Amino acid sequence: SSGINAEYGQAGNELIEDGILSQLVELLATDRAEKAAEIIAEMAKSEDNRITFIQQEVIPPLVELVQSSEAHVLRQACRALGNMCFESQTGRQIVLTERGIPALASRLKELQPRCETSKGENEIHYMLCGCLHTICMDHDEVQKEAVSHGMVPQLMEYLKYSTDPNVLRFSLNIIATLFDLGDEVTDMATELNTVTIVSKILKTFDDETVREAALDVLGNYNFVSKPLTQMQLYQAGVLALLVDIINTSLDETASDALDRTACEILVIVISHDGIAQLVFEDNSFDLVGEALNWLNGYQEHLKGTGAIVIGNLATSDLRSAALVSNTKLVESLFAALDCDYSSDEMMVKVKHASLSALRNIAICEAAREPLRAYLPALLSYVRSDMPMLIFKAVACVRTLVRGSKSTANDLISDTDLVKVIAELPGQFKYHNGIQGEAPRFLCTLIVEGDLTKESATHVVSAGVVPVIIGMTKTKEYPKIQVEGWIAIQKLLHTLRDDPELVLLSARGGAEEEGENGLFAACQECLTEETNPNVRILALNIIRMVSGSVRSKQVMESLSDHLSRLSANDSDVPAQQLAREIQESLG
Repeated sequence: SSGINAEYGQAGNELIEDGILSQLVELLATDRAEKAAEIIAEMAKSEDNRITFIQQEVIPPLVELVQSSEAHVLRQACRALGNMCFESQTGRQIVLTERGIPALASRLKELQPRCETSKGENEIHYMLCGCLHTICMDHDEVQKEAVSHGMVPQLMEYLKYSTDPNVLRFSLNIIATLFDLGDEVTDMATELNTVTIVSKILKTFDDETVREAALDVLGNYNFVSKPLTQMQLYQAGVLALLVDIINTSLDETASDALDRTACEILVIVISHDGIAQLVFEDNSFDLVGEALNWLNGYQEHLKGTGAIVIGNLATSDLRSAALVSNTKLVESLFAALDCDYSSDEMMVKVKHASLSALRNIAICEAAREPLRAYLPALLSYVRSDMPMLIFKAVACVRTLVRGSKSTANDLISDTDLVKVIAELPGQFKYHNGIQGEAPRFLCTLIVEGDLTKESATHVVSAGVVPVIIGMTKTKEYPKIQVEGWIAIQKLLHTLRDDPELVLLSARGGAEEEGENGLFAACQECLTEETNPNVRILALNIIRMVSGSVRSKQVMESLSDHLSRLSANDSDVPAQQLAREIQESLG
């Protein structure tokens, strides 16, 4: 075959120029079709020849030849079509236009195995599936046509019965490609019990190319992100198999692609809370121990996988409490933060995963105390210059502050830290995580701590008030609005003898109340669409500082809202507060 390829590769252009190509096309309709198709297949391995063949309309007669009842002719026709369409969207489009997909799908169904296949059958299946794989690559319309002609269930039959690694690899590759079309195909695959079929291949075949293709199917995000698929993977025992694949990579004998895909599937499946609980309760499968080994190992990407697995398991109080009781686990997560890594990208990935795991663990109240001993390490990342790590570190520290007055007092007394946090939203304007977490961190410090006039004054001077006011405008998240208004309320209460300090900070030092001041933010929360709890808090803050209103425009705007609310009998608490404010304003 290599000799033929070399010969035809050199003679291809000459054959075309001498008019021999047209004779080859004519031979495709004769009893010499097999040899003609073979020559075309070999010549089409050259990109220049492919372009010329497509221009000379060689594809249509090859599509017709697919219908041949002779196996050896079909074999060469598939080879020729596959080579013609290699990296050629034009070739694929012509096959589509010439209704080559229905023809190939028909032969796929006609020849599909019903039991374990013979060597001769494997060869035909190999050429047929290889041809289809090449034609379906990167062409949505071809893929849709393939699905509409029943190619997915037909390929499943090949996966059930074929013993040829090449047939299995191509069949799996086609299915993974078709999964990119979305729910229609992945739902169909779920009904066809794809997980069971593919996991059996993964368990019984040692060929790495087949195993990689199998993992590409199971790990296709459109497929594996479905909760039903995740549960089927767990029930089929695939998680233990994935762990074996990952651990095999530790001796560097397994394919790197195989290992990484296995890691990706594992962490996605464990993100299913129900599966995380089942795994946690399974005494025969110590995933926590495996994750801890990876975290303490030398392979950097496995450190990240270990941290992500722990983080995904730590999504319930019960599991987090059990995890934090393992002192080695907590130490290993912090050790991962202290390691040096081969690249900045890998450093951020592993440290981000470790901080995420720590943050998830810290959500459990019972798990917080052991983690508070590591606050200095976490705070060092709050002050770093890497936004992804700042975001997770701030979130983790905020969680540890909750329920701990002493921790809140210690941190709020650190005026430099408070100022650093207050400046983060302005410094990282396009990082949504920091935009959300930094204000919430400041609110938590204020609400949880024992504010004095001195500490409150320092907090306000650090520029905290405008940052918190910004979070009160997130109407799609009423809980966050409530957090913000409660913190402002506590600041005003502590500084009740000098509320102007808060008001001045809110309006950025301007003499008069403007669009960005405290009253303006309160008024935005008085509309009918606002959450009732948020509206009450905004009214209460207006009541607390109503004596400091100096702008006529603010007064008129307040008057309109207050008149509407005071007449609203369906919201009695807001009605009473509105009337009280009206009386105080005269």
